[in-house]
Amino acid sequence: MPASWERLASVTLGSGGDTIDTGTITAKKYLEVTIDLASSGTQNRPCLRFNSDTGSNYGDRYSNGGGADGTGTSRSCIRAFGYNDASKTKYAVVNIINVADKEKLTIQNSMDNGGDGASNIPARDEGIGKWSNTSNAITSIQVFNDESGDFASGSIVTVWGTDDAAPFYPNTPNGTIFEESDTGKHYMFDGSSTWNEMV
Repeated sequence: MPASWERLASVTLGSGGDTIDTGTITAKKYLEVTIDLASSGTQNRPCLRFNSDTGSNYGDRYSNGGGADGTGTSRSCIRAFGYNDASKTKYAVVNIINVADKEKLTIQNSMDNGGDGASNIPARDEGIGKWSNTSNAITSIQVFNDESGDFASGSIVTVWGTDDAAPFYPNTPNGTIFEESDTGKHYMFDGSSTWNEMV
C-alpha cells in the first residue's frame, strides 16, 4: 500500500468554461483525481484526457445507479460520469495506475446531488476506463465537458499522487531488543532494517 500521498495540482475555475487543466504534474505510479463541479444549470459531463491526447486512444465502461452497462471503444476521452444532467452538483473520485510502459487503468466513482434539497435523492455512477498509451506516464490531466454547457465558476479538480515506498522501521536505535510474546524469542535490531534472533 502506498505510504503517503502528495498533492500534485489543484485548479479552480474562475469563470465558467469547458476545460479544467492541471498543467504539468510529477509522474507518480498511483494517482487520485477529485472532481468537484458546481451546478451550472446547463448540460455538463466531466471527461478525462491525459497529456492533452485527443486521439481515439481511450475506452470505458460505466453504469448509472446499478443499471445496464454502457461502453465506449476508441474514444477520445474517459467519461468520469456516464451520463449528464443539468442543475446538479457533481462529485467524482478517479483512481489511476500510472506506469509509463503499461496501459493506464482507471476506476471512477461519481455522484450528483439529485437536485437541491433533502427531498432529492443523490444519484450514483460507476465506471472503469483505460488510456492505451504505453510510451508515456501521465504528466497532465484535462477534465473537459463533452456536452453543450459549461462547468460553473468554482469547479475544482485536485490531483494526488504517490509511489510505492519501501517498508520502513520507526526510528529504532541499533541494539533494540524485542521479545515475541507467543514464543518468548528475543530479537535485536541491527540499526538498518533487520531483526536478528538472539540465541
